Amino acid sequence: MSTVAPVTPVTPVTPVTPVTPQKADAQLPVYAPSSTPTVRRFFRRWSFWVGAAVVVVVASLLLLLLRGGGGSTDASALSITSAAPGGSKALGEVLRQQGVTVTAVDSLTAAEAAVAAAKKAGSAQPTVLIYDPDELLPGDRYAEVAGLGGRIVLVQPDAFELEGVAPSVSLAGAPSGAADNSSTAAADCSLPAAQRAGSITVSGTTYRLTGADAGSGPGAGSTTCFATGDNAYSLVQTTAGPVPVTVLGAPDVLSNEQIVNAGNAALALGLLGQSSSLVWYIPSAADLTATAGPPSLGDLTPGWVTPVILLLILVFIAAAVWRGRRLGPVVIENLPVIVRGNETVTGRARLYARSAARTRALDALRIGTSGRLARMLGLSRRANLDEIVLATTTATGIPPAEVAAILVNRLPGSEAELLTLSQNLADLEAAVRRSVYGAAQPPPKGAP
Repeated sequence: MSTVAPVTPVTPVTPVTPVTPQKADAQLPVYAPSSTPTVRRFFRRWSFWVGAAVVVVVASLLLLLLRGGGGSTDASALSITSAAPGGSKALGEVLRQQGVTVTAVDSLTAAEAAVAAAKKAGSAQPTVLIYDPDELLPGDRYAEVAGLGGRIVLVQPDAFELEGVAPSVSLAGAPSGAADNSSTAAADCSLPAAQRAGSITVSGTTYRLTGADAGSGPGAGSTTCFATGDNAYSLVQTTAGPVPVTVLGAPDVLSNEQIVNAGNAALALGLLGQSSSLVWYIPSAADLTATAGPPSLGDLTPGWVTPVILLLILVFIAAAVWRGRRLGPVVIENLPVIVRGNETVTGRARLYARSAARTRALDALRIGTSGRLARMLGLSRRANLDEIVLATTTATGIPPAEVAAILVNRLPGSEAELLTLSQNLADLEAAVRRSVYGAAQPPPKGAP
C-alpha cells in the first residue's frame, strides 16, 4: 500500500533579467574596511578617561603617602596618636617631654592593666582620662571605673557616666553664648590648674554639682570652674567618690586645634600632668559585651514539632517509593506505514498533472537544479540566481540569457513544453557537471 504525502506549495520564482559577465564584474561587492578597533584607536578614543583615572590614582597614592608620613594612625577625636585637628597628639607629646608616661588604651581591661603597671612602676596615683563620645562602655561597668587610678578626668561624660563615676555631678546643658570656641570663660575658682589657665575656650557641655556637694564651698573638696551660665560650669571637680573626679565639659581644650588658644594648654597640663603616669582611655568596641537577645525560633518551638516533622518526611518518602511511577523496559513499536521516496515523487507528480500545475512543477525542478548547480560551482548557500547564472555561463560558455531562460524566465504553455524545459534543466546540469568534474572522470563522492 502506497500513500501520497500532501503537496507542499512551492513559491514561484520571480523572473530575473540575465546579466552579462562584464556587468556582473562591475557589480562585484566592494568590501568596507575592517571596523575592528585597534589599540591606538582605543586609547585615542578613551584618552580623556584613561588620563582622569591615572590622575585619580596618583592623587590617592600621594594623599595616602602624606597621611602615612604624618604619623597619624588614628583619626578619632582626642586620640593621643592623631595629629588631626581633633586629635590630641600635641598634648601627649608635651606631657611626655615633661616626664609623664602616657599610655593609650581602648578597653577597660587594658586600662586596668595599664593602671596596675603604672603602680608597679612606682606611680602611686596614676591619672586616668576617660573619653567615651560613642557610649561604647556598658553602663554596668562604670562601677569598675570609679576606683580606677589615683584620679579620674571625665571628658564630656553623659548621664550614665556621671551616675556611675561622679553621682554628685549632673548635666547643665549647653554653655551660654557661642559654643564654637569663639568665646572664653574665666576660671573664677581655687583649683590651681584653673588659676594658672586663667580662661579657656567654651565648647561641649556644662555641668553642676548636686546633692550635698552643691552647698559645699571652696575648700570642702568640690570645685566648680569656668562658669558659662546660671550655675553651669565647664569644669567640676568632686572628691565624694573613692578618688577625685574632674569633669571637663569642654573637650576642645585638649585638641590639637584649640590647645594653643586662651589658657587651654595650661589647664590640660595642670589636670593631666599631676602624676608621672597618665592612662588615656577611649572605649572601643572591645568593651561591648554580648547580651542575651530575644529567643530564637528554635527556643519558641515546642519539643514535639521536630519529631513530627521527621515522621512526615519518612511517610512522604515511603509513599513516593510505593506509588511513584517507574520506568519499564524499552518497547519496540513498528511504524505503521513505510513510504518510499520514489512513490512520494510519483504521487506529487500525478497531483501536479491532474491539476495542470505545470509552472509549479517546473519551479520545483528549477529550485532543485539551482541548488545543485550552486554546490557544483562552489557558491554559497545564500547565492542568488544572478550569481548562479553568471557562474554557469563562466563554466559552460552558454550565454547568460539562455541560462536565465532555462532556470527562471521561460514558462511552459503545454505538457510538451514542460517536458522540453525539464530536459533543458537536465542538460544544463550535465553540462556544468562535465565542466567542473570533467567528461572522463565521475564526480567525487558526496558531490551533487
